[in-house]
Amino acid sequence: MTTTLPPLVIGDLVAPIPVVQAGMGLRVAMSNLAAAVARTGAVGCISSVGMGTFERSLDDYITESNDKLAWEIRNARRLAPNGILAVNAMVAMSNYNEIIRVCVREEVDIIISGAGLPLNLPELTAGSAVKIVPVVSSARAMNVILRTWHRRYQVMPDAVVIEGPKCGGHLGFRRDQIDHPETVALPKLLEEIRAVLAPYEEEYGRRIPLLGAEEVVSADDVLTMLQLGFDGAHVGTRFICTTESGLARASKEVWAGASAADVVVIKSPLGMPVRVLRTPLVERLLNGERIPFQCPFQCLRACEAGKVNFCIADALVHTYFGHTERGLYMTGCAVDKVNDIISVDSFFEPLKRMIEPSHECA
Repeated sequence: MTTTLPPLVIGDLVAPIPVVQAGMGLRVAMSNLAAAVARTGAVGCISSVGMGTFERSLDDYITESNDKLAWEIRNARRLAPNGILAVNAMVAMSNYNEIIRVCVREEVDIIISGAGLPLNLPELTAGSAVKIVPVVSSARAMNVILRTWHRRYQVMPDAVVIEGPKCGGHLGFRRDQIDHPETVALPKLLEEIRAVLAPYEEEYGRRIPLLGAEEVVSADDVLTMLQLGFDGAHVGTRFICTTESGLARASKEVWAGASAADVVVIKSPLGMPVRVLRTPLVERLLNGERIPFQCPFQCLRACEAGKVNFCIADALVHTYFGHTERGLYMTGCAVDKVNDIISVDSFFEPLKRMIEPSHECA
């Protein structure tokens, strides 16, 4: 196994620990979690989803979301002034453009963008120093982004997150691929996407770092990603069950007590498959029940509130407050290895001991 940890280099940013924390909504990945990760020497990430208060969002959803996101970014900077800070922005959000503008104005280091193809991201970040990182699950999606960005903007990604079929949350795969993950295994995706990138890397004269996302819940899993040929690891589920994540403890304990048998895939209101834990809410959905809700926000661009079986935002609010009967619990396949609630520092401690001396954090 690797004993010396290579840094993650994204343009002029150097993270001594090659880990990027996933931007998990709703209110899982806020400034406290992102700053704690950034202080270790990894990349901390704020989720831009569902930031505002319910009451104020009723009057002006976009303004309230923007103001709260800006506050979280500033607070993360205050808590980790020397750390690398990212924001996760979902293309599917109805206020996506506004989210990106806030990130640019607040001078975040990195924008990570998935749940759709971020085809206009270079336009929205033009003239800024922010690094742009798309999330993809196929060589085809990578090719569409590369061709579009090259043709319209003459730019390349600063890095790419490659999500495998065993990731948590929304999945960029067909159901048959999810049921047979060996057909789209992460090493295969890495090889295919690296091949698609190759001619662009040659033309632009630089190599694009790739981040592997799938079943990373320990330091050993990070090292496995590096051995596969990734430049770093993108970590989600493990950071939900940390003292610094934003959820009520009752919800964290749902993940910590889950087994592999509790993991199922359902259809999201986005129209995409979403991997979640089998909870009372999910049981009702699997039985074909429609969960009544009222939606004053239209937070998802493509959501047709009158046709979907549940409101994902409403369910995630219940998760945030620890209402375990009504919450939705997105998860990766390795949740059975996440059986306790730990500090961010304890996750990173084995990795800190492997940092190259020249890249040690202050």
